[in-house]
Amino acid sequence: MTYTVQILLISGSTRYPSHTCTLTERVEEALAKHKAATIHWNLRMMPLPIADPAFHLDPAHHTDETAHAFVAHAASCDAFVLSSPVYHNSYSGVLKNALDHCAIAQFYYKPVGLMSHDENGSTQAVDHLRTVVRGLLGIAIPTQVCTAEQDYFELGGGKGYELNSEKIVQRIERFALELMLLAHQFRLFRQSILE
Repeated sequence: MTYTVQILLISGSTRYPSHTCTLTERVEEALAKHKAATIHWNLRMMPLPIADPAFHLDPAHHTDETAHAFVAHAASCDAFVLSSPVYHNSYSGVLKNALDHCAIAQFYYKPVGLMSHDENGSTQAVDHLRTVVRGLLGIAIPTQVCTAEQDYFELGGGKGYELNSEKIVQRIERFALELMLLAHQFRLFRQSILE
C-alpha cells in the first residue's frame, strides 16, 4: 500500500520580504520532488490568535476557526518543518505561539525538521526548538538548516530573496530526503503502536 506523506511547514517570520520564508519555500520545493504533499503555514499571512490555555489539553476543540484549521493540519500531517528567524538568541514569538496551540497528540512520534535564519547563521533558534519538540514527543531530525545573510541575494523591488549558496541547497536536499525517510518510518511505527 502506498500513501502520500503530508508535511506541515510553519514559517515563524512576520517580516516581508523574509529570508525565513524564502528558505521554507525552497525546502517545500525539495519535498515536492520527493512527492510529499505540503502545506506552508506562513504566520505572516495566516496569523493565529494568542494561545488560549483553555484548549491546552484539547486543542482540536478550539473555537477560533483559524486555530482549529491549524491544529487539524498539525494532527493529520506525518511530519513538520519549523523555521524561524533568530530573535534574542532564540526562535520567534509567533512560532512559539503557534506551537502553544498544539499538544502531544499533534506531534507524537512525528519527525520535525528545524531551520533558522540569522545574520551570522546562528544555531540558537534550532537548539531551543529541539527542546520544545522533545517536550511534544516529536523527533527532531539530525540534519538542520541554518542560513546567514551571505547565503542570499536580494531580488530588489520588494520581490524578496533568492538562495545563493550551493552548500545550503545541497543541505536542503539532504534535509528533505532525511525528513521523508523518517516520515515514512514513523508513520508505520505510529500505526503499529496506536492500533
